[in-house]
Amino acid sequence: MDTYARKLFSISAAFNFAVAASLLFLSGAIFPLLGLEPVAGANLTLPYVAAALVASYGYAYACLAYDARKYRVYIPLAIIGKLAVFAVVCSLWRGGDVSWCVPGFASADLIFALLFIDYLRRTRSA
Repeated sequence: MDTYARKLFSISAAFNFAVAASLLFLSGAIFPLLGLEPVAGANLTLPYVAAALVASYGYAYACLAYDARKYRVYIPLAIIGKLAVFAVVCSLWRGGDVSWCVPGFASADLIFALLFIDYLRRTRSA
């Protein structure tokens, strides 16, 4: 199970770091692909804050990849974060505020949340 945890949480860490880097350095290219408006002025704060939070979660996943038993307490927070992102994005899509591409991309968070739930269930007695 340690090998599985190492792979699962390493992949999720890499995903989060890639998303954070995209928000910081590639937003000019990524936002149009997702059908999002360009961000300018004082609104630039939000993508940067989001990138910081996404990277913080990435760090937590890297800790889990290093030692899933020691950092197990991070997993419920990870599940909440992943499900919250997916729920917010889906509610924006339902309201017509974002294109279908955004929840399509955020479905990766839903998949990770389900994998984290499964990991917790299978390692309950550990």
